[in-house]
Amino acid sequence: MRDRTFIDPLLDGIDAILAWFSTELKQTVESYCDLETADDPHTLVARDGSLISVVRVFGVTRLIGQEEFDMIHQGLTQGLQATLKRPGHAVQVYFSYDRETVKTEIEDILGPARATAKRLNLDLDDLFAERINYISRYCAHEELYFVLWTRPYSLTREQMKRASKDKLNLIRENKIPPFIGGQNLLAAVPDLREAHASFVRSIVTDLNALNVFSTLLEVHDAVYAMRVSADPDFTDKEWKPVLPGDTVPVHESRQASHELSGLMYPPLSRQIFPRDAEVLDLRTVRSGDKIYTPIFIDLFPQDLKTFTSLLARTLPTRVPWRISFLIESGGLGILGFKSTMASILSFSSAQNGLIHDAIKLLRRIDIDTDDAVVKLQVSLATWAPENNIRLLRTRAAELAKAVEGWGTCEVSEVCGDAFAGVASSLLGFTANSVATPSVAPLSDAVFMLPFTRPASAWTYGALLLRSPDGKPWPYQPGSAQQTTWIDLMYARPGSGKSVLSNAINLALCLSGGITRLPRIAIVDIGPSSSGLISLLKEALPPDIRHYVAYHRLRMTPEYSINPFDTQLGCRRPSPQERGFLVNFVTLLATPLGAERPYDGISDMAGLVVDEMYTYLSDGGKPHPYTNGIEVLVDDILSEIGFVFDDRTTWWEVTDALFLAGFHHEAMLAQRYAMPLLADAAAICRTQVIEDLYGLVKAPTGEPLIQAFSRMISSAVREYPILSNITRFDIGDARIVSLDLDEVAKSGGDAAERQTAVMYMLARYSLARHYYLTEDVLTDINEAYRDYHRQRISEIREDSKRIVYDEFHRTSKAHAVRDQVILDMREGRKWNVQIALISQSLDDFDAVMVEFGTSIFIMDAGPEQAIRRSTEIFGLSETARVALKTRVHGPREGGATFLAQFATKQGLNTQLLTNTLGPIELWAFSTTAEDARLRNKLYAKLGPREARRVLANLFPSGSVKTLIETRLAVIKEAQGVIEEGSNLSIADQLLEEILDAYSKNTDVKSLPK
Repeated sequence: MRDRTFIDPLLDGIDAILAWFSTELKQTVESYCDLETADDPHTLVARDGSLISVVRVFGVTRLIGQEEFDMIHQGLTQGLQATLKRPGHAVQVYFSYDRETVKTEIEDILGPARATAKRLNLDLDDLFAERINYISRYCAHEELYFVLWTRPYSLTREQMKRASKDKLNLIRENKIPPFIGGQNLLAAVPDLREAHASFVRSIVTDLNALNVFSTLLEVHDAVYAMRVSADPDFTDKEWKPVLPGDTVPVHESRQASHELSGLMYPPLSRQIFPRDAEVLDLRTVRSGDKIYTPIFIDLFPQDLKTFTSLLARTLPTRVPWRISFLIESGGLGILGFKSTMASILSFSSAQNGLIHDAIKLLRRIDIDTDDAVVKLQVSLATWAPENNIRLLRTRAAELAKAVEGWGTCEVSEVCGDAFAGVASSLLGFTANSVATPSVAPLSDAVFMLPFTRPASAWTYGALLLRSPDGKPWPYQPGSAQQTTWIDLMYARPGSGKSVLSNAINLALCLSGGITRLPRIAIVDIGPSSSGLISLLKEALPPDIRHYVAYHRLRMTPEYSINPFDTQLGCRRPSPQERGFLVNFVTLLATPLGAERPYDGISDMAGLVVDEMYTYLSDGGKPHPYTNGIEVLVDDILSEIGFVFDDRTTWWEVTDALFLAGFHHEAMLAQRYAMPLLADAAAICRTQVIEDLYGLVKAPTGEPLIQAFSRMISSAVREYPILSNITRFDIGDARIVSLDLDEVAKSGGDAAERQTAVMYMLARYSLARHYYLTEDVLTDINEAYRDYHRQRISEIREDSKRIVYDEFHRTSKAHAVRDQVILDMREGRKWNVQIALISQSLDDFDAVMVEFGTSIFIMDAGPEQAIRRSTEIFGLSETARVALKTRVHGPREGGATFLAQFATKQGLNTQLLTNTLGPIELWAFSTTAEDARLRNKLYAKLGPREARRVLANLFPSGSVKTLIETRLAVIKEAQGVIEEGSNLSIADQLLEEILDAYSKNTDVKSLPK
């Protein structure tokens, strides 16, 4: 709330004398439009020679509190002052709000994602349809523009005379005929161009410097925006205006046969307003398929309030509306006659005396301060379908009440010309507003402008978030809007982390323009990602469902993974693979409970890895081929006529199978040529390593080599999953989730070590090929190069993502964290995204936090956690308060969280809500009961129909509440609840749903 100084529009008595020109004359739509043609790629021209540019304002890139608002208000006021203190400039600020058209906006935002789903044969039509219908309940389409005018009267009289004379000479010398029936290409006043360009450039620069994301529109885009403002139902999104420089369409001339209008660019007014309008009464206009009512602010508030408070008052009404603020320089100019009249009449009216004093105050402000005094006119409009006048009257009344409560404004609907009133609220249509003019300090006018709406850096996005008050906010992970892609997500359990993570992963799969599924490796603890995997698998055609896989890793030989496997045909690991193996072996050779290995272990591990591959290479002692171990390989060798003897090696078998075109079988054979972890315990005792490390002692007193061998041998015994050749094979799967819940436990030192080993192993198994480049081709056998060249080319093009869930499990696993940091550092080079999900900010190392480019805080946590998040991420006081009061877990309408994105435009900090419909919630649900019910219904009804039934029956996305209710009833009746009762109730629900479905009854009638 602020005190302000406005000239009280009680000057109505004087205005009435001047209002005789407001008549009921019938005019064409074109006569109301000031626009004539285009002058350059960013400038339009009015009929009087004014130059116009349109700036699209997307909104602010930070949370707005009092401090941020004051900064933008002050900066924008200062940016406008220098220009608006001089005559001949005007700024129209246009804002529109419409819930009825938000579906179209959502369809446009999701358009690239839907096209990708179709291209990848992902059957997700039900999910997209629900997104559009469901999120539109909570959102509205918004548009905000600044229209900048530079008028001819900003020039001196001498400049105007010279400009007119130069234009007349140009017409005479070139014998230019009149521009009748088309755009007047000579309408611009050349002397205005430099001043206008400077005006526009300074405003755009100031806006972006103030973290108000904006862009100067090209003239075609500007005219398109104007047409959408005037007649959205009659404007296709592919429509484009015809302007100078475009191909001239031949159109019918309405002039005499000797005129050239048929070859001219068609008038802008008719392009912007394609259909005639009809004035139905003094306050109603029919245009196209809608009827409109204009509303004007006659008396501005005594206590200024921000635009946010006006928007908040309109939200409950759900009324579509638009507002136009027209701010013109030379505000004191309109006071001359009124001031004189007020001085003469002041003796007879205390009211006029007050007016006279207010005028003197405004003049002192203009002279003694930097604050410009401007003319301000505010027009609003609302609309309804053309056959529903009652709805229009209701909406007009609701809007009027909302505006009247905006600091006690006075509004009216009558202006003498209803269409002129509607036109006054259109985008850039005219600078001749019929709204009641008032005079105000520029700072007061700017205070009321709508510059605080949240802005997204993404125009399109497969993940559609929203602001808490309903502005769509697209987000596309892995896009070019960010230079690196490091996601940190943290919150206490039950805050919506898994659902958001699944939504982000799905959004990556639906990235616009991709032709193959991305490569996503999810290291999970529990079934958090199983819903996503199930959704994708069931959406793909049966022949390519193997591209998506979920595996629950177990500590058994069937799941064995040999970390020493190399790429097909490669006798040695790539540099990146070697680095991983050194870290991995070092981890295994670190004493339990110790944070770091013994001195020398890491160096020795590198030498051991190298010696293992040297020993088993073709020139060393490679493993001999043994018939009967791999039946499939034996059969293929027999089929291709391969002759072997006692000295035939697995490498020779691998090469033969590859050259014969059996790539998968070659990989199976190569697994037997690879060194195993047990070999490291033997290799470390060879002479090469003895020479370097034989005399080194471990802190325990034993030789370092012996300590190394002992710890590696212990790992072979403890981890059967590491002690055999690879049996676990993800094959061609591109999106894979490994559930480590059974093998990554928390507890003592042994459990912590096992967790670290399993995280490292999972990362290796899923993502080792992410880091291949063309550089490794020189180290690959020539016979394999073409195969790997094509494969590497695809991998390099594909988006890649590694997700570590429950990252707090690695708190004592330094090797894992070192590997993650290395992946973060080099992620951009390899086009790899890293996502870490945990329960607290303290679960991430300082370097990880420093590298983070997308931060998702899903739960506020205690005051100490809020202060730490604020300090580390440099959050403002506004963001800190938002964390404390507005961030919450899933509720009706979605889960609200604080997000910070490092984009090419700078940091973007927003309060966002992830709103998913019941179909998508059911698809992503990870609770045991929900997953059991969903998966069984998938098998019975098919995925799409099962999700539809579940969404209709349980729109919350879970049966957990119902099961708890039924369990409570059982406990009350029997006094005992058997273990597993919740799952049996889920099975009972399944039978009830299937029974109701088979009888074609309403599943909503099931007992709750």
